[in-house]
Amino acid sequence: MPQEENARALVEIRNLTKHFPIRKGFFNKECGAVRALSGVNLDIFEGETLGLVGESGCGKSTLGRVMLRLMGATDGQVKFQGQNIMDLDNKAMKPLRKEMQIVFQNPYASLDPRMTVEQILAEPLQVHSLFQGAALRAEAERLISLVGLKKEMLDRYPHEFSGGQRQRIGIARALALKPKLIVADEPVSALDVSVQAQILNLLVDLKNEFKLTYLFIAHNLDVVRYISDRIAVMYLGRVVEIGQTSQVYGKPLHPYAKALISAAPVPDPDFDRSSRIILTGDLPSPANPPSGCAFHTRCPMARERCRAEVPELREIQPGHSSACHFAEELLT
Repeated sequence: MPQEENARALVEIRNLTKHFPIRKGFFNKECGAVRALSGVNLDIFEGETLGLVGESGCGKSTLGRVMLRLMGATDGQVKFQGQNIMDLDNKAMKPLRKEMQIVFQNPYASLDPRMTVEQILAEPLQVHSLFQGAALRAEAERLISLVGLKKEMLDRYPHEFSGGQRQRIGIARALALKPKLIVADEPVSALDVSVQAQILNLLVDLKNEFKLTYLFIAHNLDVVRYISDRIAVMYLGRVVEIGQTSQVYGKPLHPYAKALISAAPVPDPDFDRSSRIILTGDLPSPANPPSGCAFHTRCPMARERCRAEVPELREIQPGHSSACHFAEELLT
């Protein structure tokens, strides 16, 4: 689905920064920080699926959690429907919790093993005082049927389900409060390939039925390509490229995004693998990132300016932005 020009931003992220302190010694003295997020700027529009990709450790999951206020930010703003939620205390945040939910990566760890499925689905409804008594059971039955499971399963415990079924329960729990935004943090990475397809199709169907907005975090580029309207590429705590799915895959405008897409496996024995871009060097530490452009230590296009100046995320084509000083050269 192409993003319409008049679409309204549901979430506006501005200069979002998150540092985790590094401490050592007998007095637990702070001696540095892991820079998980470094000035992230991002908009998520109503009704879209924004895919977020990048290497492990680039800050994808941290961005999702900070955006939902599951952890605090070091600096920056997150506006949800125009309201900066970073300024709100826990009491003021509670009504907004209904609007923003998350599906976690690990379906085996995200469900309380001591609770039945009915208790798991009922918990958010009770916390927000939405249902009670027989109506609570009826709502739990409705939720579990939405994700393709039988109501008889409500009395079972998480260990009695497969990984795909557990993830369906996690999705049902996220839907319980009728949210507008769902952060799907690697929701299919722990599942078999056949089950991945089922869960992806379920997410697409639910999005269309309930007019949901997704931030979809994943490693698998084919999965992101299938489900996303737009794609944002992260590298070492920064968004380095963002655009429509067809733009980013068809003509990536950042050397890292180009290398990432090049590395995706192709199920074709005759594919010319010599065209793949092999990055040299190791991923820098977020505790000691390089000066200038963080990618310059591995970039085949790096020049002196890249070592000295941090590139801004700027629009190169309509709806397609890149944080590269020389992005225009990749247009040719």
